Amino acid sequence: MTTTTNKLRSVFLSAMLVMSVFAGTAAFAGTAAANYGSDAGTEVANGERYWQGQTLYVNNVQNDQGATADELKLEIVVDSSDNSEDGEFIKEFVTNGTGDVQFGTNNLDGKYRLQIAQSDTPIHTFSVASQDLSASFDDDSVDNKFDSSTSITIDSARAGYDMTVTADGLSSSELNEVLDADKKTEDGVAFNSFSRDSLDTDFVDQEAGNYTFNFEVNDTSATAEASINVTKGGDASSSFASSSALSQERGDIATFTVNLTNSKTANVSIGGDAVNWKANFTVADNDSDGQVTVDFNTYHTAGADDPTAFLEAQDEDNVYNWSNKNAEYNQGVFSGSNLGPGGIDNPIAAGASGSGTYEMTTGVGTDAQDVTQLVLSAGSVDNVKAWTHPSASNYPDDVSSLLEGVSEDDSTALNDIAVVQVEASGLYGNLTDKAQLNNTTLSSSGGNTWANGGSYYALNFTQTNAGANADGNSFNGSTAEEVYFDGANNTFYALINTDDSHGIEAGDDYMAEFKLHERSPLTKNTQTASTNFSVEERTLEFSNLNESDVLEVEAGETNITGETSIAAGSEFTVQVQSDQFVQTATATVDENGEFTAPFDFSDTEVGTELTVSASSNDASDEVDGQIVENVVEETTTESDNATETTTTETTTADSTEETTTDESSEETTEEPTETTTSSDGSIPGFGVSVALVALVAAALLALRRSN
Repeated sequence: MTTTTNKLRSVFLSAMLVMSVFAGTAAFAGTAAANYGSDAGTEVANGERYWQGQTLYVNNVQNDQGATADELKLEIVVDSSDNSEDGEFIKEFVTNGTGDVQFGTNNLDGKYRLQIAQSDTPIHTFSVASQDLSASFDDDSVDNKFDSSTSITIDSARAGYDMTVTADGLSSSELNEVLDADKKTEDGVAFNSFSRDSLDTDFVDQEAGNYTFNFEVNDTSATAEASINVTKGGDASSSFASSSALSQERGDIATFTVNLTNSKTANVSIGGDAVNWKANFTVADNDSDGQVTVDFNTYHTAGADDPTAFLEAQDEDNVYNWSNKNAEYNQGVFSGSNLGPGGIDNPIAAGASGSGTYEMTTGVGTDAQDVTQLVLSAGSVDNVKAWTHPSASNYPDDVSSLLEGVSEDDSTALNDIAVVQVEASGLYGNLTDKAQLNNTTLSSSGGNTWANGGSYYALNFTQTNAGANADGNSFNGSTAEEVYFDGANNTFYALINTDDSHGIEAGDDYMAEFKLHERSPLTKNTQTASTNFSVEERTLEFSNLNESDVLEVEAGETNITGETSIAAGSEFTVQVQSDQFVQTATATVDENGEFTAPFDFSDTEVGTELTVSASSNDASDEVDGQIVENVVEETTTESDNATETTTTETTTADSTEETTTDESSEETTEEPTETTTSSDGSIPGFGVSVALVALVAAALLALRRSN
């Protein structure tokens, strides 16, 4: 039997030798059966990368004659055609009876070629790299109730590897609850073809303690470990941030904050049987700051059967209605005497005797852990004021920027901005756009005319001095340049540019009236408030001109001043020019309508003639000026007993000085005494004796006064 077998084998090999006599390289027999499979390692493919520690195999290696070779000697050499190390011998081994070979890669790192040792005939080229692996928890500590989640960052240059994870103190079932792995093993869990860069973990309900996680790649020597401390979590709860009742006007936005402890979510309810309306919902702390702030638009409760229609969480947080997901919480909007599902037609009510008081509760789970109240009162239209703002190419970005530039004034210079402030409450859940201030009057049967709210409001500007039988100018708030709504302070501001855009002219007087129409669901009667303002010529002129209409400017540091109708806070340039220089300075208008521009003429000679000018839009002035040592101003002093004006004049001629003093007082009824002295020593019209008598009389009068 053995002889027959050997003969057959010889015939077969001879045939194969003939068939492959011209073959120059070794090849694999495609139909040959392989002894090694995936359980023996990884089969080598030409040009592939493998990882240090993997076991590799090749099946059905054929010799140079194309026959599957038993005990064919193979070798691994360096494959580097671009340097002298190419062909450097690494290791050798022989095939088994079916031409298969298996080898490890623990000592390999680089590019290699598998070839037949005797002929250097190449079989495969491949490379081996060392697999790196690192793991770390994103948080050092979590608890086992609320803050129980974190991630493990996994880093490796390799993708698609099988990995096993174990942790002392955690069974395979417990570890699987933490990691949600592909499968459990005897001691841990396993991940197949792992290519992610992180693993999510959740330690809820796990025992408190320190845990070290061990990560091992199944087919290489790559390992890593990561540790975390799990603490015992506290009880979950929620509460309202303010201990005081929340107050707001019906139709406005009420804002409240829920604090959360050991929980990402809390349940909240507003209302109850006492007000025949209730909303149940959930708030979610998505940004993990421990609180959720909610804006409650009381106007949008009209017709709403979903709390998210009138509730909005600020920042990254959310409000949810779980009515279709968890019947336990019974969430949604309920109304009527039995609080059945569904909303009401109008915004929830305000009023006295408890009709506008809404209980608010919050808690984690189904139990209420804190309670407060929302008290709604009726809104009102209270007042309208007129302000003025400097002309501007760009309008303020917000209310605070606007208020930095306004001054209360019922007179606005042409081309400046008239600002109308409306003080009214209960509007800001619906009034959010200037287009709603259009004074449109529509019937309630006109489709959605009243439902859109646009016709509930009007801000009308009407000229009041057009004259008899004349149609005055008029426009409304929808054409205002900007409208700023400040619901937190129950105020909005409308900006009207007094240039050509509204048909406004200098000398016009206007009434600005705000109206809340009786058809609004927020009021039974139309409410109005109004104010008046005027538009005047835009003027400016310099002050302190002398009798010759010349502006005297003091040498040194000084201010050039003037008066203007331009709005307080306005700025413009004042220019001073001589035949030797040009100086400019910025003038600022104060609330008294006066402007001041600072200059320094310390290096300018007294007597220098100037041209002083300024302009702001259509207002301008230009005057002649002169540098003087000092500007002389007449002063008047008043007291309780008298008013005294003193003027002193000194003249020098022919080396003789003459001084004349004129004084008056209400403290005596004596007639004034006038003394005149001539240059020749005599008194015209009197002799010497008369003069002596007069001198004696004067002396007696002085003595009498001293007594």
